[in-house]
Amino acid sequence: MSSEKSKELNIKGPDAFQVKVGDFLAGIAQNPKPLFAVIALLLAALAAGYGIRYFIAHKADGRRAELSKIDAVYEDELKNYNKQREALEKQRDTLKAAQPKPAADAKDAKPVEDTPEIKALDQKITALKPDHAASSEQYKKYFEEHKTSAEGWVAGLRYAAFAAEQNKLEDAQKVLEELTKNAKSHPILETQALMMLVSIQTDRGELDKALESADLLIKTVGDDLKPRALLTKAQIQYLKKDYANTRTTATEVLTKYENSPEADRARSLVALLPE
Repeated sequence: MSSEKSKELNIKGPDAFQVKVGDFLAGIAQNPKPLFAVIALLLAALAAGYGIRYFIAHKADGRRAELSKIDAVYEDELKNYNKQREALEKQRDTLKAAQPKPAADAKDAKPVEDTPEIKALDQKITALKPDHAASSEQYKKYFEEHKTSAEGWVAGLRYAAFAAEQNKLEDAQKVLEELTKNAKSHPILETQALMMLVSIQTDRGELDKALESADLLIKTVGDDLKPRALLTKAQIQYLKKDYANTRTTATEVLTKYENSPEADRARSLVALLPE
């Protein structure tokens, strides 16, 4: 994950975080059994949308300063991860450079196979992840102390993503459920929380709750994300084997948003339905 640069949230439209998570929601109709691929996406989206902060112009300086301290911990964790990755990559590249090269004029020369040492380093690089244990716990504590503030909701979103990445799905779900109840005054934050919540509830098999959250999502999002939210609802209905309502919801996408990318996915979903 690359280093992050803070940026001001444009509350008039969806930010990068919202759009990226929306792309995930749109894609789940391609697989009748959704996998919990949301974790990697959420972390990537956090990198893109890390600047979502500071919504209230007055009476928030103290909260902002406190949140910034946690942000600094998070950034230090990223720096440490980047240093470890760079060190491993340097070792690997040094070993690769020392490998014998095939003769330039050799016919049918095959690429030199990586040594076991190089393959082991590649595996280490792939497996290496940032350790956000310290910052995630601080974000959780901050959220618990500021549940009714926009800064607290931002911290809650960040903690929920990290908790999900650590497979603490129940904990992440509790935070998101509480967050969505309180963040109705900020539709973008509510939307982001609902997107995560739907994914987690679906993965945990809580399809009735996921359907309720999907309905809230449909009411919250703007027209640009509406077909994606509807497609998500149709996918959950399909998992519930509620084929009649699956067809109804998917048909709404096809009828109202026929030129959207989601229309093709909705058509594929309808094709899976029994006659």
